[in-house]
Amino acid sequence: MPPLFPEDQADIVFALGARDGFVSPLTTSLKPACSALEFEGNSFSLKGAHRKTLSELSKDWSSSKPRYLVAGYTQPDLPEDYARSLSERRAQAVRQALIESGVEATHLQTVGFGHDSAPSGPTTGVVVIYRQ
Repeated sequence: MPPLFPEDQADIVFALGARDGFVSPLTTSLKPACSALEFEGNSFSLKGAHRKTLSELSKDWSSSKPRYLVAGYTQPDLPEDYARSLSERRAQAVRQALIESGVEATHLQTVGFGHDSAPSGPTTGVVVIYRQ
């Protein structure tokens, strides 16, 4: 099956949320806002350690109100469609927890890369929150 988009359009990011003011992690060198949130197997449920990290991040958000890009990744041994769907569900779960802890939804954008990301992207089941 041919690719959906030509390879020269690597700056296209499939994301949920407004794109105004958000930068793609594929075209820039964004810095993570906190340590990566690791997920086991095919899970997208948040654990206590995840919620603690997100709570601390939301406290930091209240002082300077930055924008965050919540990016989900999966391990490379999953089928491509399933990997993208799983990474999106993980990113959405993290986004929802951030909203519940006080971060405004307009300051969040999510994207699920699956295992199809930049060469320097993670190759495990994680969600990385980039500060923009």
